[in-house]
Amino acid sequence: MSENAGFEALTQRVERIERQNRRLRLATATMAVAFTALLVMAQAPSQSASIEAREFIGVSALLLLGARVQSPLRSTIAFVSTRHDTTAYVPTDPQRGLLAAEIYLMDGDGTNARRLTENAAYDGFPALSPDGTRIVFDSNRRRAEGEPFNTTDLFVMNADGSGQTFLIRGTSATWSADGKQIAFHASASGTGRPIKPDPGAATSDNDIFVLSLSNGAKPKNITNSPAAIDDDPDWSPNGRTIAFTSHAVADNPINSSTAEIYAINADGTGTPARLTNNTEEERGPAWSPDGKRIVYSCRRDGPDFEICIMNGDGTGQVQLTNNDVPDLTASWSPDGKKVVFHRRVGGRGQFQLFVINADGTGEAQLTFPPGLNGFPNWGEARD
Repeated sequence: MSENAGFEALTQRVERIERQNRRLRLATATMAVAFTALLVMAQAPSQSASIEAREFIGVSALLLLGARVQSPLRSTIAFVSTRHDTTAYVPTDPQRGLLAAEIYLMDGDGTNARRLTENAAYDGFPALSPDGTRIVFDSNRRRAEGEPFNTTDLFVMNADGSGQTFLIRGTSATWSADGKQIAFHASASGTGRPIKPDPGAATSDNDIFVLSLSNGAKPKNITNSPAAIDDDPDWSPNGRTIAFTSHAVADNPINSSTAEIYAINADGTGTPARLTNNTEEERGPAWSPDGKRIVYSCRRDGPDFEICIMNGDGTGQVQLTNNDVPDLTASWSPDGKKVVFHRRVGGRGQFQLFVINADGTGEAQLTFPPGLNGFPNWGEARD
């Protein structure tokens, strides 16, 4: 037997033992419930008590069945990586490098990385659904001949990578709190072109849209601002507000000094509230799990982006990082204590993931070469 065959056999044996252990734990729990129910029935002095015992058995059985279907949620980071293809090198061939980009998941501590997508297209900007069962993401796999390389559509898949389904043209999606809708940015006319070559770049007539995931639904333009380019939406945990970035159409797309962070009612009513107000570009807002704070990227102390945090109303702005490379795509840990983001390490596009405490302490690199690792979304997923 070869070394690989021996390893595969050992792996299969471990998996069989684990399945047997799960069945044993379930059987033990079932016996415990049944025994408890029998005690209740034995002590039941009346017909009504017997009815209660039968109801107890029925509810307990349903709970056990639910436990079999719903495994526990655990801290999980969805991200983009080219670790599987060491020949893809973004600094020398950006398109070739990005075509190798696939969606991965890993545990919140950086372990247990597993690949979800596998194709010859660019896949990016994954976002875990609130219940941990689905992921919405970008892909240019449907890009037509002649369209810019970073022209993308939105897809949704199960958290194990199965059931990949096309949704709509757009990018950078975020989930509603109930998991029934997504918000994203896209060309208002449907014909706008990306204003820069970056993944997820806004188009020349970009607005924020909301899409119900029910069949036949049409997207709703909730910003509808011809004089501005709106992008980077993030839905608040209470479901009522969407934070986003907006800047003037005539602004420099490479360094948009008018780019500020706003918040709008999720149904598009009312006037958007401006949360930042300065002459520096800010983008990529992400709500904390408790809905009280927003982490975002800010140009402070130089042309590069740093990670900043503010209260949900724009007050209390604090800079967490301070260096001479871009820190981008920040996302909160499920407990609200940490933030994950990507930073360039080496040449152009050589991103790696970093984590930092929400108070600015404890910065640490989470991923390492080979390949780029970036565009994180920290949430929870089921095993």
